[in-house]
Amino acid sequence: MSNKKFDLKTEQKTLVLERFKTLNPNSKLSLGGSKEVSVRQLIKHVEREDDFGKKVVQVQINMLKVLSGVI
Repeated sequence: MSNKKFDLKTEQKTLVLERFKTLNPNSKLSLGGSKEVSVRQLIKHVEREDDFGKKVVQVQINMLKVLSGVI
């Protein structure tokens, strides 16, 4: 058995990054209002774990929960 501790936040971040890597990095996503962000920029924010990146992970995980019927 592995002694590696499970870290939910790290697993969620990894999942979101893997999802984003399936998209065209130059694609733009609208984040409410008129602000558009490229997939490449989203990946950078998530990797840096800045406030915006943390919010992106939270929103993506919530979306997956809705799509899977958990919520």
